[in-house]
Amino acid sequence: MEFQDFSRSKALNHVPQRKLDEKLSEIKDSNLEDSIKRLKLTAFNRYFESNIPAEYWGLKMEKDFHGDPRLLKLYNEYVNSIKNNYINGKSICLAGNHGLGKTFVVTSILKKVVQKGYSGLYTTLSDIVNVLLQSSNEEKFTSRRELNMVDFLVIDEFDSRFIQSDNAADLYARTLEGIFRTRSQNKIPTLMCTNSPNIIETFNGSLKNSVDSLFNGYLNIFPVFGEDYRKKGD
Repeated sequence: MEFQDFSRSKALNHVPQRKLDEKLSEIKDSNLEDSIKRLKLTAFNRYFESNIPAEYWGLKMEKDFHGDPRLLKLYNEYVNSIKNNYINGKSICLAGNHGLGKTFVVTSILKKVVQKGYSGLYTTLSDIVNVLLQSSNEEKFTSRRELNMVDFLVIDEFDSRFIQSDNAADLYARTLEGIFRTRSQNKIPTLMCTNSPNIIETFNGSLKNSVDSLFNGYLNIFPVFGEDYRKKGD
């Protein structure tokens, strides 16, 4: 699982190198056994490479998750069958309001995935759009290839509010359709989070029907309910 036939996109990675260096230094200076140190050093290097936000590096679903309880069950089912989920290209979309634990779940899944040696990438819709609109042709190619080829892709904040113009909407819709089609045809898992009750409405025009049909055969929508757990202490 260590082999990957794509280059990592710098434009899709926003975790500061200093955050990784601090974490690695902390592990090296700890009193942990050497074997445990090696495992942790490898894990955090993979979190960084996969662009998993640093705030989730040290969190654990079992003790730190306070969102929709059904998400904990979904998490356990997914990580207990990582190999089968990769082989079958099991893809899910968590759809619900803010503060229900959607990002926590997909980043926790991605952490387990990369610990197993699979390649992973966490990104957001806005980051994908910005790369497609503002990056050089070389970076666009590198980014698209990584989005197409990475073993487990997480797309967070899949929301039309990040699309500021019709031209941007058309560009990202066509590109995303190509990415989803490539991943679907090759049974490569994609995990998504959206605050929209209907992700298809994010697309426009003739592409909507095409993407709708593609998602129906590729993506399992998982509705998420409950209160924003971040506000429960207010």
